[in-house]
Amino acid sequence: MLLYEFKETLKEDIVEARLNRFIVKTKSGRICHLHDPGRLKELIYPGNKILIRETSEKNNRKTPCQVTAAWDGRWVITDSSIHNVIAKKFLPENSRSEVKLGESRIDFFFDNTYVEVKGCTLVKNRVALFPDAPTERGRRHLEELMKAMESGMKAKLLVLVMRDDASCFSPNAETDKKFAETFYLALAKGLEVEIKEFRLEGNKVYYVRDIPLCGKG
Repeated sequence: MLLYEFKETLKEDIVEARLNRFIVKTKSGRICHLHDPGRLKELIYPGNKILIRETSEKNNRKTPCQVTAAWDGRWVITDSSIHNVIAKKFLPENSRSEVKLGESRIDFFFDNTYVEVKGCTLVKNRVALFPDAPTERGRRHLEELMKAMESGMKAKLLVLVMRDDASCFSPNAETDKKFAETFYLALAKGLEVEIKEFRLEGNKVYYVRDIPLCGKG
């Protein structure tokens, strides 16, 4: 099922260096924005193939291009700016975006349900893993969702696996033990978890399938 289409042409290039968290220099001399706060060390490293696209001047960025995907035996989407656009297509039309909950902002709310969206790019031995870097913010979101459930609300974690080679999902305890512990605690308290897998073909993003939590499918 087609979920999203990049309007710009995606051009192949090679990583020369990751200058900082959000900036990548390519072999062709381009300086491109990387819209993903993760480590991405398996994807963004010197010599690896990436897909970039031109960016509009309206975005007020200093970089003229954006890293869209990186190669890992297949194209893995590394642009988290499209996550909520895709996620909303799996939610009711009356869903509201960026809703305050406690000290955080949660991605969506509809009826009596809060929905937090997390993008996943890391797969090891067919296991999709999140996060790929310690995330205090991610843990805090889960804690806020637990408080909401304790007050009688419902909560959902929607995980978008931006590649199509995983058979199940697991929180990445090796990278962030506290996040993993909080994840399983929230699960025990009633957190609903949906994991959806996607594939990039040309400039189009397709929904492939839902996958289970490891040990649950």
